[in-house]
Amino acid sequence: MNFIAFQDAFQERDVIPVNDILKRFPDFDTRRLVEWQEKGYLQKIINKFYSWTNRPISEDRLFFTANRLCHNSYISLWSALRWYGFIPEGVYQVFSVTTKQTHNFDTPLGYFHYQHVKPDLFFGYRPIGTSQREFLLAEPEKALLDTLYLNPALRDSLDIDGLRLNMDIIAEACTPDTLTLYAQAYQNKRVEKLTSLIIQHLANG
Repeated sequence: MNFIAFQDAFQERDVIPVNDILKRFPDFDTRRLVEWQEKGYLQKIINKFYSWTNRPISEDRLFFTANRLCHNSYISLWSALRWYGFIPEGVYQVFSVTTKQTHNFDTPLGYFHYQHVKPDLFFGYRPIGTSQREFLLAEPEKALLDTLYLNPALRDSLDIDGLRLNMDIIAEACTPDTLTLYAQAYQNKRVEKLTSLIIQHLANG
């Protein structure tokens, strides 16, 4: 198969898994992928996942890619906090939560970090984006609580202050009832305490 046929089949795709190539072209010779990389047509993201070279990198593309590189994951933690405007700092990695083991991918597109949670905590996310780039993103409340839970060094009001959370934006995006309900699911007294502190901040304006 020549490159033109391959391009016609996958040009709309940001992430091209080898399995999808073989489903579409069962006789495909994977040595072509090496050849097309050398010519600068494609780049390997990680083993068995490819993308187009020189395609613009955007936040939604990175989030979409993160979902595709690890099934059973959704965007959360610092990436989701930044997406919602809850923190002022830029985030230069893509943070996700997964039921799989904690792991990382250092790729030509960027650094992807996946943090393990038990299946009981794999909830509170929703699809965001377009039909071409739809990805799973933590709900505002869940992004906050994942961050509290997966950063055990956060223990008191001083630590909450250190996060430099934009409480005005959080008050618009989150409800105290949902924060309380979700916090109970973690069955973690530290998370419940920190959630109560955040709710107090929101109540005090």
